[in-house]
Amino acid sequence: MSKLKVENFGPITTGYAEEGGFMDFRKVTVFIGSQGSGKSSVAKLFTTMNWLEKALFQGRVTAKFVTSYNRFVRRYCAYMNVENYFRDDTYIEYRGAAATLIYQHKKLSVDLQVNTPNYRIPKIMYVPAERNFLSAVHEPDKLKGLPSALLEYWEELRQAQREIGSDGWQLPIGNVRFEYDKSNRIPWLISKAAGKVPFRLRLAEASSGFQSLVPLLLVSRYLTQFIYKEQDASRSEMSADERRRLREQVDIILKSKLPLVIQQEALESLTARFRPTTFLNVVEEPEQNLFPTSQRAVLYELLGYANTMPANELVITTHSPYILNYLTLAIQANEVKQTIRAVAVPHKLEQRLQAIVPLGATLAADQAVVYALNSVGAITRLPMDDNIPSDDNDLNNALGEANARFSDLLEIELDAENAQA
Repeated sequence: MSKLKVENFGPITTGYAEEGGFMDFRKVTVFIGSQGSGKSSVAKLFTTMNWLEKALFQGRVTAKFVTSYNRFVRRYCAYMNVENYFRDDTYIEYRGAAATLIYQHKKLSVDLQVNTPNYRIPKIMYVPAERNFLSAVHEPDKLKGLPSALLEYWEELRQAQREIGSDGWQLPIGNVRFEYDKSNRIPWLISKAAGKVPFRLRLAEASSGFQSLVPLLLVSRYLTQFIYKEQDASRSEMSADERRRLREQVDIILKSKLPLVIQQEALESLTARFRPTTFLNVVEEPEQNLFPTSQRAVLYELLGYANTMPANELVITTHSPYILNYLTLAIQANEVKQTIRAVAVPHKLEQRLQAIVPLGATLAADQAVVYALNSVGAITRLPMDDNIPSDDNDLNNALGEANARFSDLLEIELDAENAQA
């Protein structure tokens, strides 16, 4: 898994103080913190570094091109709208399986390991918090001024909608089915009001919760299945210029005087460099506009997608205590699952476990890590208590603060009543 060190970038100052300052990204990595603490900043940087590592490995860009004319900041970080987060003393270091990228003294350096057996090509998807806009507006790509990352997500969403079959797709909450009218390009939600009266509603007319979760889960599901079926996603994710570069490399191989067998091996190796075999899903606020039980359903769907293949990764930014608590349940459920499978007849016990946490969404403790960002720009890793994330964190403490304030109100009320007596 990859590592990232960040100092003096946007709201982040000292960054992570342990392990040499390097945050370790695992199968599931969660960032918690208040608004403006830097959760999205880290997630966007991690996404950008992963994309650059992939592009460098594939030969779609060169180290010289990326490091020249401040392109790292002006082009690649601008794509994520974080180009103005840099300061004179900004330090960023990314360590991946195929590349090490270091930004310091206003310059980027690249150390590329081309022949690394451990690097697997990822399909990288950043899920922006503004995704519900795509549900509310018809053909958002025709609007000017939209963020580049949002437009990229729209392209994936549009393709995911087209892949929905005639029988639709059952959403994990509310007994609601999603359908897509390909002729008129209209997404629909189908269900029954109060469980009895059938209704058919455009997604643009639905609640904000559905407008947020449908794009999130639809694209995550589509990309997971796409990669799992070992289809070649290179064409859909490459620009015209990138396809041109691939054709040029193919032409060089075909025009070479190498033996036919060597040419075939070279072509297979080149093709493999453009075929994603893993899915990196970076999700901003999966809890957006959702009731706690709906947050649970969405999280478990995302965990299920992450568990589809061993090298898949899920990165989440959140300020919902429910997301963190349901993640804890998924980790504990994995321990219970292992215990159950050691007994002679596990079937009935697994059914009971499935009713609490879907078996496909369980997660080993060493596959998850939670980082907390505070208001002064520091990052800490949430400790594990008995192999589950500690409940002593800012999100749970905020809930406790509300209870404490309620007690204070009761005390004031009691004092007022005593003063009248």
